[in-house]
Amino acid sequence: ETDIEVTVREDPITGRQTRIVPDAFIEPEDVGELEDSVTDPSGCFFCPDTVADATPKYPDFVGFDRGSEGEATSFPNLNPYASHSNVVVLTEDHYVPLDELSEEILTDGLRAALEYVHAVFEADAEATVASINMNLLPSAGSSIIHPHVQTVVDDRGTTTQQARLEGAREYARDSGGDYFGDLLEESRKGNRHIGTVGDVEWMAPFAPRHHRHVRGITPKPGLIDADASFVESFGTGITNVLAQYADIGLNSFNFGLHLFDDNSIRPHVDVVARSVFEEYAWSDATFFETIHDESVIDVSPETYAQSVAEFF
Repeated sequence: ETDIEVTVREDPITGRQTRIVPDAFIEPEDVGELEDSVTDPSGCFFCPDTVADATPKYPDFVGFDRGSEGEATSFPNLNPYASHSNVVVLTEDHYVPLDELSEEILTDGLRAALEYVHAVFEADAEATVASINMNLLPSAGSSIIHPHVQTVVDDRGTTTQQARLEGAREYARDSGGDYFGDLLEESRKGNRHIGTVGDVEWMAPFAPRHHRHVRGITPKPGLIDADASFVESFGTGITNVLAQYADIGLNSFNFGLHLFDDNSIRPHVDVVARSVFEEYAWSDATFFETIHDESVIDVSPETYAQSVAEFF
């Protein structure tokens, strides 16, 4: 008989539970080259020879037809998830492995997305919450291989954003403290603190939302300008996290940068690893995630944070 220790943790602001179960996530020993069908750009409307003809233009309030920053190109999302949504194609290359998504690529993409976010906030007084999100490869939920991010802006945010915003407000009312600042302070006392890049500090949350969850937090609340130094700090930090993922054989991930027009909560980004995309790919979203809204991970944040810190 084998005893397996299961640890249950609770997110201190939302109450959402995470279970730490050994061997709940498969780390590949060797991942081969992706099939040609994945890396072949034929028919991709995000590639540079088709993107201008295949994608729509922004409405007048944005101030330009399409956005451009470095290689990044932005335009309205044809399949929006909110009252305002856009897509930013990050590169001219159809397929880019996660360890080749450079800080320049990610920074330019974030700047292009933020340019749209600010245009929406200025035009729509009800828009107060935004997120900039990425899936890389189908195992992370992407239906298009070409690297891109999607921006969601509206008056309510996602369930997670609502819970964090209300939790941060309540924390400030009850204690007079800054929730995310205190989170960082707590992480420094243990083994969950990872490092600092420019203006953004990085840590592993106490109750991670998914595998190898890493969070970057700005030093103050408020919206981020597209040209702010925070943007490059986020781009560099995400690149560092992805380098660690690649080092252990992973090739797929999600990230979400959370933005609030509210002084109760700091902008922050969540980065998580996803199951490896290969010939025999498996889903890392089980009934725990889809039915019970609960996370299952295999390694404690105190353990993997130190591995990520080596790349900062």
